[in-house]
Amino acid sequence: MNNYKLTDFLPTTKKECELRGWEQLDIILFSGDAYVDHPSFGVAVIGRCLEAAGYKVAIVPQPDWHGDFRDFKKLGTPRLFFGISPGCMDSMVNKYTANKRLRSEDAYSPDGRHDCRPDYPTVVYSQILKQLYPEVPVVLGGIEASMRRLTHYDYWEDKVRKCILCDSKADIILYGMGEKSILELCNCLEEGQHISNIHHIPQTVFMVNKDNVPGGITDKDIILNSHEDCLKDKRKQAQNFKHIEEEANKMHAQRLLQEVDGMYAW
Repeated sequence: MNNYKLTDFLPTTKKECELRGWEQLDIILFSGDAYVDHPSFGVAVIGRCLEAAGYKVAIVPQPDWHGDFRDFKKLGTPRLFFGISPGCMDSMVNKYTANKRLRSEDAYSPDGRHDCRPDYPTVVYSQILKQLYPEVPVVLGGIEASMRRLTHYDYWEDKVRKCILCDSKADIILYGMGEKSILELCNCLEEGQHISNIHHIPQTVFMVNKDNVPGGITDKDIILNSHEDCLKDKRKQAQNFKHIEEEANKMHAQRLLQEVDGMYAW
């Protein structure tokens, strides 16, 4: 029997899940911020949307990425997937000044502590989860994944980096707001579809072989300059960014494809 009210916080511990009568969670969300149940915090909004749809969801705020990874293990294996959000702000802007100095405090951590999240938490959290649970899908969301969904310039390392899926080893990015796309993803997984075959949801990014591009490459697609070409010529990266920004603001955007490491990011 469930023993909770809708006004309760989403669970963050095993005990809180047991109080709700939950033996296994459907989705576990990891956040680089402290858990604040307010609509200005994206992971809280997504968690509440999933809860309203009937899913058993919990949040792990600011997991310890050192040592034995106990924070990544404490809630067990979710039935559907792990979701990752770096927090309200880009994690590197949140942690460092424009002069690349460590900020004196973190406004989204308890007591303003600046040691509660790693650099690039999306990548760090994803790699740990894929190491511990290689068969469980990992879904990326939030500002960090959205801004790094294709080849991008990284100010902090002063270099052009690949799509964040390449470094994180995650399965899919849901960029933008995410409330509708994450529910559609849940529906597909519930129907038994494998995460690697879910290609129809708007505002998603995934990696495929050239021969497996859904519907094939057509004249309606925008083929961006490859990551390798962008490394050689900054003008080609600028050309890419023009297309990315234009299509991001259209009601009916064209499909963007970019080659990286012999695969296509879509």
